Amino acid sequence: MGDELKKTPAAVAHAWLIQSKLPNHPGSMTAGKPMKYLPKADKNQHNRDPQKNRDVICPSGWAAKNGHPDTTVVTDIAPNDTASCDEFAYAASYNSGGMPKSMDGLNEVASGDACVQSYATRVKQGEWHLYDDERIAGPTWKEVCGRSSMSSWINTTSMASFSGAFAAGGKYHLLDADEYWVKFPEFAHCDAGKATVKCTVPEP
Repeated sequence: MGDELKKTPAAVAHAWLIQSKLPNHPGSMTAGKPMKYLPKADKNQHNRDPQKNRDVICPSGWAAKNGHPDTTVVTDIAPNDTASCDEFAYAASYNSGGMPKSMDGLNEVASGDACVQSYATRVKQGEWHLYDDERIAGPTWKEVCGRSSMSSWINTTSMASFSGAFAAGGKYHLLDADEYWVKFPEFAHCDAGKATVKCTVPEP
């Protein structure tokens, strides 16, 4: 995760927080809760398009309409960058809150409103913070998913290599419902057990 953390710290922090803090611990080897891969519709047993999972958690236009106004976009890197909706667990997984229980979904919710809500803001060059969205009630930490408003460039870049390398044909080819782990070694020193989670992770 080192390269991903350097380029997309907000997305990595969001995934770590949700995996570490929520009771279902999606993708955690320590908790024995693997991520279960959901390939494209014609490659999975339920003919379920992963985009449909995303539509439940992150409906089209959600970040523009409802994302936190202090969400930082990186127009210095991508001139046309806009706010985007990041979700964890991934849409392309049976762990996604958007995956119906009737299709072996593990964490079905009616909408992304049921997830932990956060946003990513850049305090200064090279320093990012992930905050609860204070406009709504704080998380109970009994939720099963996370939804965060953050830069679209960061959101898309963070997983750009997954489907094209790790989950594609070749050495690490994943099939429907195959299990895998998601690790965040840079966050190993962080304590997610406290009510308020505060952790500083140095830039790689």
